[in-house]
Amino acid sequence: MNNRLAKITYLWFSLLMVAVLVAGIGGCQGGITNPTQAPTSSDKTVLTIVKDSQTSTFTMAALKALPEATGWAGQMSSTGKISGPFQYKGVALNELLQSVGGINENNAVRVSAKDGYAMTLSYNQIAQGSGFPVMDSITGKEVSPANPLVVFVAYEEAGKPLDDTVGPLRLGIMTSDTQVTDGHWWVKWTQKIEVISTVKPWALKLDGAIVENMDQATFESGAAIGCHGVNWTDDQGHAWEGIPLWYLVGRVDDPVDTHKGDAFSDALADAGYEVQLIASDNFTLRLTSAEVKRNDALIVAYKCDSSPLPEIQWPLRLVGTTLQKSQMIGQLVTIKLVFPGQVATTAPQGPVVLTVTTGVQTKTYSLAELMALSPTTGYGGTKNKSGVITVPVPYKGVLLTNILDAVGGITANSSVKFTAKDGYTKTLTYDQITQGIFTSYDTSGNTVNPEIQPVVVLAYEMDGSSLMKLPGRCNWLF
Repeated sequence: MNNRLAKITYLWFSLLMVAVLVAGIGGCQGGITNPTQAPTSSDKTVLTIVKDSQTSTFTMAALKALPEATGWAGQMSSTGKISGPFQYKGVALNELLQSVGGINENNAVRVSAKDGYAMTLSYNQIAQGSGFPVMDSITGKEVSPANPLVVFVAYEEAGKPLDDTVGPLRLGIMTSDTQVTDGHWWVKWTQKIEVISTVKPWALKLDGAIVENMDQATFESGAAIGCHGVNWTDDQGHAWEGIPLWYLVGRVDDPVDTHKGDAFSDALADAGYEVQLIASDNFTLRLTSAEVKRNDALIVAYKCDSSPLPEIQWPLRLVGTTLQKSQMIGQLVTIKLVFPGQVATTAPQGPVVLTVTTGVQTKTYSLAELMALSPTTGYGGTKNKSGVITVPVPYKGVLLTNILDAVGGITANSSVKFTAKDGYTKTLTYDQITQGIFTSYDTSGNTVNPEIQPVVVLAYEMDGSSLMKLPGRCNWLF
């Protein structure tokens, strides 16, 4: 899991959040136009980059003075039309972001076009090229990338400047001479790049013939107007923005054609299945495939009046003209398809208390599901900064390494960051997690060698009592 982001978030009983720290990637800053020095009228600004109070502007000449990103790239539209791959020339997005100090795992990037179309990309997509579906340029079927993916801003295609129908600049993803990426990431007429904060990242689980954990950036990019995004204004005058439910269902109703506009299977919908929309508190709304079939009036919304949804509805809400208000389920976290002859699974065993994500994979647990994992027991105690000793008491929980294995494990190039729900953070190294390298004390506060190797445990029980009734903890046991 080299340099991958891994986050563990406790939503209920105050356990902690874990994230692999990924170092920012540096780059040359040559060719940047100082924001206080406006370009001349003969060499106008073609790109603006903003981060907080910092702004960098680029002329085309300044862009071409930066290190070139060259390679093959192409796209597949929402209708399945494939363009390319073609040879492109431009500048890597990561390179451009150095002009405003780069980005870290707490940032996302919004790329905007002159017509208002915008895409939001995650840190992992930019820094690692992860999270983009890649398709074979002949068959259109999803495949593994042949080369590391590079997000770039193009100014040349096939040796020629981009024409006015898409340029002078365009966002794209470099792949190989036999592969393309989903076209909605390709922002034509790119003119502005903004570094924004990632606040309360979320994922939507799509569970059907296949399972997809759709991260926030992928959802928001698909919800852009001009991609799959739709708007609806309710009887109170509130404007909702999102994606038609049938489009999301079509991504997982069969194991093929998951990214094309015609991915929704009319034949399967006509045969009949149930669509379950499940909220974070396990409330479930059930619709038939006939009700969902190509119904643009059923919208999975992520914004209301141009703002993220309020806490009572966040992150997503089903809205639309064909629904009763009692059916407009908020706090939506899962869309599940139940096919004829398939035994409907029971709802999750309680609210989600733990989310494990690498930025690509996401795994959620209820408390019951955590307690169903192989338990670890042992004694743990603490010494605080003031030297106060909390004597060892018995704990019960799950090894942190077992939790990390659910998203691919941890490597020597990774570290882990714990964040409590009150914002307190703590970072553990690979050696601490795998070898138990911690400073140990006796009950008098003196440094000692541990009698046994410490292990890091996500605890749900302390001294025989559930942490549901006590402050939640992550502990290393001796």
